[in-house]
Amino acid sequence: MCLSIVVTHSISNYLKNIEVDQAAYDQYIIWIRFALLCSTPIFILLSETLLSKNYPNGFKKGFFPKRIKYILMPYILIGLIVSYRGSERDLSSFLEVAFQKVIFGQWYGFFVIVIFQFYILHWLIGKYLARINPLGPILISFAISFAHVYCFVHIGSYQEFVLTQYPLWYKTHIFMWLFYFIVAFYIGQYYEQLITFLTAKIWIPILMTTISFGIIMYNYLEMDYTRISSERYDMLLYSVSMFFLLVALIRKFNFNNQTLVMISNFSFFIYLTHMIFLPYFVKLSLTFGENFFTYVATMTFLTIASCIGVAFLLYQNSFTRPFTGKIKYLEPTSIKNSVTSNKEPQNVNYGQ
Repeated sequence: MCLSIVVTHSISNYLKNIEVDQAAYDQYIIWIRFALLCSTPIFILLSETLLSKNYPNGFKKGFFPKRIKYILMPYILIGLIVSYRGSERDLSSFLEVAFQKVIFGQWYGFFVIVIFQFYILHWLIGKYLARINPLGPILISFAISFAHVYCFVHIGSYQEFVLTQYPLWYKTHIFMWLFYFIVAFYIGQYYEQLITFLTAKIWIPILMTTISFGIIMYNYLEMDYTRISSERYDMLLYSVSMFFLLVALIRKFNFNNQTLVMISNFSFFIYLTHMIFLPYFVKLSLTFGENFFTYVATMTFLTIASCIGVAFLLYQNSFTRPFTGKIKYLEPTSIKNSVTSNKEPQNVNYGQ
């Protein structure tokens, strides 16, 4: 999903800098863009799924301080950098932009605010949700999320009400993400049973994904619902279906790619910083030609590589490490830990 997010913004950058034939755009690029719009919702789905799966009986002591240190602190620090880039380079302008972005969440890092709302919801009502039948909460939350997004798009008075009365950026509104929270909570609660079933009946998530994506494209082509954003009301079912399909496929084919494992360790930092690096690679990507796939692949590779490289450098110093959050890939290895934790010396293959 992290890679998909970078690809999505690389495509947006391509359309911004390259003159595109409209027929070709509608022919395949638009289909790819809509297919990838589930990336941020799945990223958020995954956070609550892991939370529910790993903390079935409530949070352990120190849960929130760790999240503030490793998630909220990088959000604030990277948000300040993004704010400075978007300001007029003077103090008053910087403070104004930083207040809008960091406090109100008006930038692509808004998902952190959503995730912290999930933390609080899980802490407040998780133990009650675990005791009741999942069907009721899932249907109610779907109705709330669908109605909220639908009314925001099609009813001007409701949109005006949200924009003027809701204190944070409209994309962080919990009603928009409530369905994802409830679904992810129960996925985590019944994870093994659910994924085992979907893996055995792989045709079910395939059919769900195909139908839900078909609805999105029908709304775009026939109903003139052209909004290209992950906050679409027809994205709710597609995101959940794609999440089920990906997990089932990975489980079914025992897919374990070490490159993706490494990237996943840096995914949070990549998500927060990729839009800082991506615009600077336009000229370099154009040296490979204006072909859509070449351009997007080059932009994605350069952006991912830059994010990982900067994260690696920042992680080497305790002063700059708060910018990255915790990256397990760069933590001391288990071999080193076992050596330092044992009193008796051991024969260790340091070359390995």
